[in-house]
Amino acid sequence: MEILKIIAFGLTATLLIQLVNYYGGNAKAYGDLIRMATVIMMMIFIISQLGSVYQVIKDLAVKLHMDDTYLNIVLKVVAIAYLAEFGSQLCEDAGEKAIGGKIQWAGKVMIFVVATPVILALMNLIADLI
Repeated sequence: MEILKIIAFGLTATLLIQLVNYYGGNAKAYGDLIRMATVIMMMIFIISQLGSVYQVIKDLAVKLHMDDTYLNIVLKVVAIAYLAEFGSQLCEDAGEKAIGGKIQWAGKVMIFVVATPVILALMNLIADLI
């Protein structure tokens, strides 16, 4: 199972960081570098796993004769939400809570921007019904 690989990798990195911080003295920066590298490698692994999910959703949309425009918007919104949360947590783990908060805010703004066509389509639909 893939989750076991992630857990083992995370625990190994955590132990390594603890050892570096304990025996390294003033080498706390090395622990931070290990932490950042671990998180980035985990993110790359997770993104590679999402590729298969994307393909399944695309195939289902083709079978249902669904419009690609709205499906792409929904997938972009989900991607922005995940990436913004990841970036925010990464900054907060590094002690930069203010930057993490701004990343979350930027993610929310970008979701609104990307979702604007859906909002406009809903408004037009409502206007047509009235």
